[in-house]
Amino acid sequence: MKIYNNININNIYDMYKSASSKAVDAKKTNNIDKVEISSNASKINKSFAEYEQIREKKVQDIKEKVDSGTYYVKSDEVAESILKGAFLDKKI
Repeated sequence: MKIYNNININNIYDMYKSASSKAVDAKKTNNIDKVEISSNASKINKSFAEYEQIREKKVQDIKEKVDSGTYYVKSDEVAESILKGAFLDKKI
């Protein structure tokens, strides 16, 4: 059976298209993304910010000492750190 320009079918098709597009629009407006950060995450973020400030201060102090020629490193401490790193690598 062939249907040629049947007005009823075209009307039904148009109604279906408009109803489905309205449903899609309604779904889009009802979905709202929401992010909540726990208090622990906030504390961690604050700790990282404080760490960065401390680190920047230490780096600045070392730079000033190097520039002025007053920065000295104890060779015993360097050797000890190297050995600790080597032992840690073996354990891992």
